[in-house]
Amino acid sequence: MKGNPVRNYKKSMAYGAAALGLALAGGAMTAPSAAAAGSGKYIGFTNDGWYLVDTCYHWQSSATPDSCDKGKPKGTDWRVEIPDDAQGVRVEVTVIAQVGGGNVSPQITDLSRNHCYVLSGLTGSPAITDKEC
Repeated sequence: MKGNPVRNYKKSMAYGAAALGLALAGGAMTAPSAAAAGSGKYIGFTNDGWYLVDTCYHWQSSATPDSCDKGKPKGTDWRVEIPDDAQGVRVEVTVIAQVGGGNVSPQITDLSRNHCYVLSGLTGSPAITDKEC
């Protein structure tokens, strides 16, 4: 072994302590804020339509960033948790390659409960219906 064993040991301990400090500081910096906590309530979808669908969630007065679920095929279920601090939400449902038909985005005003929907139909005539969660 080269050099002084005690010095090498101290050097190794110093590097280890520095690495641990950086790891702990990084974990503290990436921890979610209490304001962005989930409410336990959610918005859920089932795609029974013959198309791919995107859903985007625009949270109002929330620390939670807006998000999207992209390219959900027929037979897929998904959901997003409603942030506890959200005062409202604008949900956009986009049927990929839709050339006609109406908007199937739900209008959600009550964030104190779960909301679940089934998407159905064809690309040119999509439909949305409420379902039990």
